[in-house]
Amino acid sequence: MRRDMETNTEPCSCMAPRAADPEAALEILAVLRSECPAIRGVFLTDKIWPDFQKWHREPDNVALHRSVLLLALQRGHLDRLTSPVHRYLIGGESVRRDVRQQYLMDLRERWMLHSDASERHQKSRIFLSRLAELQCAEWLEGQGWLVTGLEALRAGPDIEARMEAGPVTAFEVKLIGTEDEDFGMILKSLAGGSVAASVSPYSGVNYLIFRAYEAARQLARAAGRRIAVVAVAEATWWRFHVRLKHTWIDWANPRFLGQDPKWEEFLKKQRSRYPGIPGDMAAVFGGCDALWILRQSDDYQYELECLVAMRSA
Repeated sequence: MRRDMETNTEPCSCMAPRAADPEAALEILAVLRSECPAIRGVFLTDKIWPDFQKWHREPDNVALHRSVLLLALQRGHLDRLTSPVHRYLIGGESVRRDVRQQYLMDLRERWMLHSDASERHQKSRIFLSRLAELQCAEWLEGQGWLVTGLEALRAGPDIEARMEAGPVTAFEVKLIGTEDEDFGMILKSLAGGSVAASVSPYSGVNYLIFRAYEAARQLARAAGRRIAVVAVAEATWWRFHVRLKHTWIDWANPRFLGQDPKWEEFLKKQRSRYPGIPGDMAAVFGGCDALWILRQSDDYQYELECLVAMRSA
């Protein structure tokens, strides 16, 4: 049987419950950073820190962007960001040697340093997606799973885990955060413009299917049991919950819904990466044992909202 991963459970000052006044948050974060190898070694390195401080001393009046770390500190749940990094990426007082460089680059919180608000939004989604993989691994351990492998430390699925004395299962995690269309409406609102816009009832559910397809397709290379995971952020959950509740999607015979020109344009751009879509969706999903849809709360807690069995175990 594969050996379980070594994890770091040493306490750190960043994990003490606290909420910080917005005016004092940057100074408190500076103190925590001096004490915390996860913040100093992964999120906010010496190279990033001066520019990070400067940016947050000059408020963003275009999109009201603010650091994910700072907001979590203000709201009293910074530990939900730092805990999985400590657990999986830190050894002693420094970053583990086997952490892959791409993960370290993606987990640097520097997305707000881009001048264009839309580009900041795109870069923040990469940051949050990498973080979600580690948070989901920690959530799995809270559900009784033992994590045996992470893509952050080796090539392969995002997460490999097993229940006690059970087989190893491969997990691929996709995060759906605030979508570009929603973010565009936010920018218009902040600029004083009209935000009236029609939203296709099918666009959200189609994107959910697409992200689940991406996860399932990546799992085709994994041995043994496979579970595709889609985590949906609270801010965009409204796009999906009614459709999931009323089972709009037939996962045994999946297809994209409606006649939406914007969706067709999006799908056309994806065919260079996925030439078989949508014709191969049933076969791709059939290669998985299950699909899990998780709801990610505003304070980064996860709840399993939907479990779809795909193939026989």
